[in-house]
Amino acid sequence: MNWKKTTATAVLALVVLFCMTGCPKKAPVTPGAPWGADSTWTGASYVCHVTTTSGSGNVRYVMNWSDDTDTGDVSYASGETAAVTHIWNTVGSYDVKAQAILDAEPAKASEFSTAKSVKVLLNVAPVIDSVQAPPVAVKDAEAFFTVYGKDADGDSLRVIAKWPSGDTTTELFPTPCNATVSHIFTSIDPAAMVIFWTEDWKGTKSAPDTVLVQVGNEGGVKWYWWNDNENQGALSTSALVANDGTDEVVMSYCWDDYKFYSIKTSNGNDKSNVTTGFPEYEFSGHPGLCAATGHIIVGSDEGELYALTLDGLSKAWQWPDKSPEDSLDFIEWGAPAISATDIYIGRDDDNLYHFVDAGAQGNQMPTYSLDSASLVDAPVVDASGSVIFGTDSGYLIKIDGNLSSPFWRSHLEPIGEVHGPIIGGDGTIYCGTDSSRLYAVSPDSGVPKWTATLDGVGARPALGQSALFIGTENGKAYSVNPATGAINWEKPLAPGFGFLTTPIVAANGYVYFQSDDDVLYCVSQTDGTLIWSCDCKAYLPRIGGGKPHQPRKLELTGYDPNPSICANGNILVVGMEALYCVAGYELGPIDPAAAWPKWQKDLSNAGKK
Repeated sequence: MNWKKTTATAVLALVVLFCMTGCPKKAPVTPGAPWGADSTWTGASYVCHVTTTSGSGNVRYVMNWSDDTDTGDVSYASGETAAVTHIWNTVGSYDVKAQAILDAEPAKASEFSTAKSVKVLLNVAPVIDSVQAPPVAVKDAEAFFTVYGKDADGDSLRVIAKWPSGDTTTELFPTPCNATVSHIFTSIDPAAMVIFWTEDWKGTKSAPDTVLVQVGNEGGVKWYWWNDNENQGALSTSALVANDGTDEVVMSYCWDDYKFYSIKTSNGNDKSNVTTGFPEYEFSGHPGLCAATGHIIVGSDEGELYALTLDGLSKAWQWPDKSPEDSLDFIEWGAPAISATDIYIGRDDDNLYHFVDAGAQGNQMPTYSLDSASLVDAPVVDASGSVIFGTDSGYLIKIDGNLSSPFWRSHLEPIGEVHGPIIGGDGTIYCGTDSSRLYAVSPDSGVPKWTATLDGVGARPALGQSALFIGTENGKAYSVNPATGAINWEKPLAPGFGFLTTPIVAANGYVYFQSDDDVLYCVSQTDGTLIWSCDCKAYLPRIGGGKPHQPRKLELTGYDPNPSICANGNILVVGMEALYCVAGYELGPIDPAAAWPKWQKDLSNAGKK
């Protein structure tokens, strides 16, 4: 027998068995003293560091903070420096010691290290006064939250937000602070939880403030626009929506900085802007698009009528193009009705004007004088090219396209204004009056077919496929049978506020009403059921402040800006403080089968049947 060979085999077997059963593990080396700042504050997150070596695998650290002992849940490699944190809530001096344990075998532990002495100073924690959250956050759109906080010690503050998918930390702001943070929620959630803290520069946090946010697809503001965050400039003319060849844009005038803007409907970003010929004066009236030339027609308070290019807003022409400044007449324009290249527009000199957009210039045609009466709101053009408009003396007038002589002048009211004529599929004309009456008028004779009495002035109707929709100054919405004047339903949606703009009839069976408090209501056309409402101003990043509500008169140039709708069904609200894009329905753009679904009929505000 070969004893040497047998002995070697036995030794090898013992080695294999030893490796299979595991080598005995040693406890880690006792760590050195932890290191970090010599002092901190009550309520602040204190960070210290510690390290050791171990030949038996990864380690975790047991920390004795003198007021508490905890075992860290993070594993560190041998020789790796650990960062551990603690919060003391009581003033004093504390000795911090560390013990290392094997991650795989916690019973194998080192001795505790020598101590690091930390002095804890008194610090008053900051507080959160309030959190402004959106009533509804729209999925995949940026939602804004404003946190208001203060610190009794006068320390500067930052805001920390814990979202469902991560955290946001702002820069430091002087106390008291209001900081706006934003987040994009990527899934529908009836109650998404967001937690906010304020934290001073010392690291002390406030108590948390938890907000539950409804995240949905519709009924919330996707974006808002003002000219900048300091001036908070709002728009003052009705929204005009068009495609400029590259983007869908909304166009309107901002009275805070004297500019007419083109804004992308996809994200609310500026695309271009322009001032009047004399930049210290304002655009006024309401814009309309001449599709034949691609010109936006809009007046100004200096008395000029402008044609702006759709792409870039450069001036194609202006009339009467007066210079120098002291030659301006300062007679304002209203809103146009546009048929091919023919432009009909009222002016504050009690005349209805007719222009032909010749591309490089606007050719003035004969005007029609209203004598002592004034035109109200915007004129409209019927299928034959005749022009129809209301006056402040109670008349509804139909005149030929050359403005040579009226076909008829129907005296609907002894006194007061006739508002917002629109035209039905059979040519019937519908209009509201100061006497709270809604009229249907024969296009041939001007004789009323029927009259409906509302609970207040109903200025501007819209006509869907089978019903007439109108809101009143008292906040009530109506659906009216266009053939008989019978009221299908009436809903007091906004008591204390008014509906002074034209509703928008959507293709999915909904109709939108905008109140003069900037609340948008989505309502079923069938029975008036409220689907949702969106308080647009609640989405602005502040509480209170801003411009006070100032009711506007129903006249040539001073009526409330009308809303519009995008090709994707989102609704554009021209509010008192901002322009808002409210999430609508992909299957609910403007109803193409409706006879007159919005103010001036279509997205270009042409007012042409």
